Amino acid sequence: MKTINYAGMLLLSLAMACNSATENNTKEKVVENAVVSEEAKEIPNEQLIVPGKQVGVLYLGQDMKEVNEHMGKVDDGDAAMGSALSIWKKDSITIFSSYRDSNMVVKAAKQISVGSPVFNTADHIHTGAKLSQLIKIWPDLKKASTYVNEKTNDSLYVYDDIAAGIAFDIQSDTCSRITVHTKNKESNGSYLSMYPGWKKIQ
Repeated sequence: MKTINYAGMLLLSLAMACNSATENNTKEKVVENAVVSEEAKEIPNEQLIVPGKQVGVLYLGQDMKEVNEHMGKVDDGDAAMGSALSIWKKDSITIFSSYRDSNMVVKAAKQISVGSPVFNTADHIHTGAKLSQLIKIWPDLKKASTYVNEKTNDSLYVYDDIAAGIAFDIQSDTCSRITVHTKNKESNGSYLSMYPGWKKIQ
């Protein structure tokens, strides 16, 4: 009888231990998922910046007819020699476009710049970020050009990771605009100025 009781207690202890382990594993998974969910919140596609590819639903190479259908009437801009600069005040979006190929039929987005903090990279970088933060994520960032405001004399520096296809306008050590451009091609390489009212000095 004592042997039976001992065996029963042993089985009961094993069962409790298994349940406890299962419960702990479940708790760990719940906690782990909660942490992952909190730290890596997915950014909606319409707000996502992808270097060398897109800003929200706007992407490099996109037909400007599609862009205009989505964005609506252009607020400001410039055009010359088959190229154009289109500016929308909403979300502070600027797009440089030119003919997609030598057929000169379709005008496509070649460079997209945004000033609204609504848009984020996968690393949750948006306008307002400090230069030091940007360099940690893109260590290959180099100062590509310097501008001076013709009215206020303020300085603006463009830091570009050419290989990645992303550049940042920096004012007072803070990002004021993010530009997505073709990988391995320097941003602001067009002859239409992306900075009306700013004089390039370097």
